[in-house]
Amino acid sequence: MVLLCEKKTEGGNGSRIKISECRSLDFLAVIPSRIEGNPVTELSPYLFSSHQNYEEEKGPLSFWWSESDGRVEEKEALSLPPLKGKLLKELCLPPSLEKVGAYAFYNCENMKKLEVYSTTLDWGTGVFTGCGRIESVTLHVDESRKSCMKEILSELRQTLSVTYLGKQEARLIFSEFFEEAVENTPARILVTNTHGCGKQYRNAFVNTQFQFREYDSLFPYVQVQESEELAARVALGRLLYPCQLSDRYSEMYQSYLREHCVAAACQAINRENGEELRWLTEHISFDSRQMEQVIQAAGEAGATGTVSYLMDQRREKGDIKRRRFQL
Repeated sequence: MVLLCEKKTEGGNGSRIKISECRSLDFLAVIPSRIEGNPVTELSPYLFSSHQNYEEEKGPLSFWWSESDGRVEEKEALSLPPLKGKLLKELCLPPSLEKVGAYAFYNCENMKKLEVYSTTLDWGTGVFTGCGRIESVTLHVDESRKSCMKEILSELRQTLSVTYLGKQEARLIFSEFFEEAVENTPARILVTNTHGCGKQYRNAFVNTQFQFREYDSLFPYVQVQESEELAARVALGRLLYPCQLSDRYSEMYQSYLREHCVAAACQAINRENGEELRWLTEHISFDSRQMEQVIQAAGEAGATGTVSYLMDQRREKGDIKRRRFQL
């Protein structure tokens, strides 16, 4: 991967780097924190968009750079294809980043994973327009400072799996929501109806700080409005990584999983999430019928290793029950 960098000097603050173009044979872009000892603080407008309708002029201090070779000749850099639009699938942004230009990821419709730091506060207009396939966000959170978490979640309305990395780690699910404007003809007004409880979850903030208790208190809405599978993912994420999880809400999540253990295990199998499946088999009691259903689902999914694991679990727990009966 090579980057077109512009070195900018701002008074007594030293030099900073702005990224104007990215070229690569890969689908993953990792923007470094520093280039030639200077912090990377800005991404240009339309940086990863294939719909750029203007050309930024190169500054006098612009240069092409790669992590492996340092500065590279322009001819060598231009021999690589631009990493834009549908080609970009994963993006990692650095902690030094302060500003993301307008429409920087416009119509990057195949991007699925995003990693960002909460201290990047200046997000331009329409940055995430057309990024409807992002499904996983890793967010490094400095809980002592203003955060961009709420802003990012509000822009991305699809179902998101968020890895929250603050003083503790949390795994959070934010369900999809959409808004529909319906005309009230007699009153001559438009009424906005919100579908899905994802908007309520995205409002679990005080100022810009995420509120775990508020998030947990919304689980009854998920049970009513969302699928068993999504509700199970919410519950498992909080129990596996119980950041600021109270005993009250821990029991609420466990109670749900006891009642919906088969659906919870099946969604873990379908998503190939061995961590969730192991937690379920270790903490939730499956009767023989339920375990048989889960084993059958694993077999239909072609997960032979999972089938073996589940059969071992059934055998071990069956032996324990028999020994207890003999006593």
